[in-house]
Amino acid sequence: MKNQFQQALSREIIIGDPAHNISRCKELAEELKITDVVDPSGRQIGMLAELLYRVKEIPELEIIDIEGVA
Repeated sequence: MKNQFQQALSREIIIGDPAHNISRCKELAEELKITDVVDPSGRQIGMLAELLYRVKEIPELEIIDIEGVA
């Protein structure tokens, strides 16, 4: 069974609809602290990987980038 980090790397995380994806991003962000980036545990690395993967898959952010607003 793959862990959270391995699932993010292999793109196996189920994104679902944009509202669910954004909700999960918020959950992950609320669990992490900015200091976790400096010296993350294995669990925190998995959470960061999932968060980055999910943010990259939000189609609404691509629309903003295309319009030059980002």
